[in-house]
Amino acid sequence: MRVVARRTGLSPDLLRAWERRYDVVRPTRTDGGQRNYSDADIERLQLLVRATHAGRQISQVAELDNDALRRMIAEDLAATPVTIASAGDQAAVAAFMDDALGAIESFNAASLEATLRSAALHLPSEEVLDLLFGPLLKTIGMRWQEGRMPPANEHLATAVIRRVLTWMMDFPNVRPDAPSIVVGTPAFQNHDLGAMLAATAASLSGWHVMFLGANLPAAELTRAAGMVNADTVALSIVHPTDDSRVSDELRELRASLPKTVGLVVGGAGASAYLGLLDEIGAHRMDSIRTLRAWLGSRAELHRRASAV
Repeated sequence: MRVVARRTGLSPDLLRAWERRYDVVRPTRTDGGQRNYSDADIERLQLLVRATHAGRQISQVAELDNDALRRMIAEDLAATPVTIASAGDQAAVAAFMDDALGAIESFNAASLEATLRSAALHLPSEEVLDLLFGPLLKTIGMRWQEGRMPPANEHLATAVIRRVLTWMMDFPNVRPDAPSIVVGTPAFQNHDLGAMLAATAASLSGWHVMFLGANLPAAELTRAAGMVNADTVALSIVHPTDDSRVSDELRELRASLPKTVGLVVGGAGASAYLGLLDEIGAHRMDSIRTLRAWLGSRAELHRRASAV
């Protein structure tokens, strides 16, 4: 139950109440009487938590199947107006940031995961990515480089952030006719959390996302894009920033992709390749907000083309 509480944000008391009153899941029991929850149980509980955080009562949603819950969550997300963070939101983001950094410093993975999941459930998706996850990753990287964060703490933090972003990518109910995007890092780039942040933003923007992780050669990125009929390939470059092999990979990728497939590149190290990106016609993304705007325009072109 402790594991389930950590992964869903539900307190053990509330979890027991939901089981007793609404029969939301039916965990098995060990010989000693302890509950055993399956991955399917946890997935359903996460969906129910997401639905209730949108303002619905558990009694209204407990009998819905998972597909109906996903549709409801997607409708609630679509109905939420996109606004600039208010003073209250900024205070909430700052509090989540402080709690997250405190959990990392105290080597408390459970607290960090609960904090990030709570932020994802309480803040608009744009704000939680732009104002919390992005700055948190930069702060972790800066402190690690300056020797102010031990390697084990940095590894704990990135493992938890990776897990929460994967969970967030499961939120949307993407339309079957939505455009597809392949996301990863080029060969010789082994840091893929920035790419994962971009993949999460694309998923929450209504795109079909194929996240491939780090260190993929141009030939494999091209093959993957063809297999999913991708509209766009998005890459993150972090370190190293002076590798001629990365330049060669980017040239090969742009040459091998169909001209209709967009190529976008972001990450802390992308600015070192600005001349090359201009040369090959790739689009430089300097923030998740910029990427989201570009994806919106691209999705609209895709919709118009599909309607013809």
